[in-house]
Amino acid sequence: MKLNELLLEYLQEEGFRPQVDESDGEIMFKFEGLGFSYMPDENDDLYFALRLPAIYDVDEDNREQVLEACNKTSMGMKVAKVFIVNDKSVWAVFEILFDSTPVMKDVVPRALYILRDTRAAFYQNLQD
Repeated sequence: MKLNELLLEYLQEEGFRPQVDESDGEIMFKFEGLGFSYMPDENDDLYFALRLPAIYDVDEDNREQVLEACNKTSMGMKVAKVFIVNDKSVWAVFEILFDSTPVMKDVVPRALYILRDTRAAFYQNLQD
């Protein structure tokens, strides 16, 4: 079974209400009021990247400060990073490589909390 199928099955079993974009397979769901997404990687079925998109808007006036906060946050977090997408917004991503027997219940809950904490760390680094 592919990672996106395993993730979808896990989310449904845990009571999440995921939505799937039929055009590209993106899975979107909410946790603690935050919107998460997963996009399958057609070239690497063992690559798992859970995303917390658009956590902060970027413009010309704050770009340098945002880049510094992204760098500091990414350096301080395990398996998570933050970066600017399309020069418009900051995204947080949890990334791992699964072995051939992925178990979503062992990874997804921790990934969600890591992304939530990454977002909080980014906001704190932005204030410092």
